[in-house]
Amino acid sequence: MYFSVIDLILENSFIPFYGITLILSVVKYSKYYDTPLKYFPIILLYTFLNEILGYFIFNYEEYALVLDDAYNSYTVVIYNIYNVFFYCYFFYLFSNYIENNVQRNIIRIGGLAFLIVAAINPFFQNILIENQIYTYVFGGLILLVTVLFYGLQPLSEINDMNLKNNILGWLSVGLFIFYSGYLPIKISRYMNSLSGETEAPYVRRIHLSLIAAMYICFIIGLLRMKRRLPPGMKQRKQMEIN
Repeated sequence: MYFSVIDLILENSFIPFYGITLILSVVKYSKYYDTPLKYFPIILLYTFLNEILGYFIFNYEEYALVLDDAYNSYTVVIYNIYNVFFYCYFFYLFSNYIENNVQRNIIRIGGLAFLIVAAINPFFQNILIENQIYTYVFGGLILLVTVLFYGLQPLSEINDMNLKNNILGWLSVGLFIFYSGYLPIKISRYMNSLSGETEAPYVRRIHLSLIAAMYICFIIGLLRMKRRLPPGMKQRKQMEIN
């Protein structure tokens, strides 16, 4: 009974989390409309609509994207495409806020390598009916490196790196929590699909809990955020003032 209640809450919580985060991102838009964060609401809207579309594809045959009856409830293709855009946006976002040139170049090279992997992966796995595991795992690893680069920047180099009002700090914490926890699950699910093993019920709970934790971080960051410009924009503003 206890776990059934938890499962019910978790299964019905992620859509509201997406919606709340999207609404807050629009409400707070004036604080970042002219920064690389300006595309954040678009990614959130894409996430929200993707989940809604996934629900209809899974539950109603008329929305099927794969013509084969054996796969007409498969939502894999929309998530395979979504993941590419999601990763690329956050590579772009954090690379603009990282001051170390070497680290910034590593992220950009990693992003380019990710696109190459994403282009090659469909030759090994059917993008319509199979999760693009190589794309997802490689992108997740690059994203973890990216947020670590951002989070480990010396405080002396970022005067306003105060987590309580730094949206980038909260985004990096949320992304790190989710991907450090979910990548092992993703790999385990792929291995289970090859061996035919069933997944333990608690794995789904962990997955949904990681989503909740990530979006709670996003929501806190949006609620507490203060305006912050990327290093390059700050330098240009100072030059204009002087």
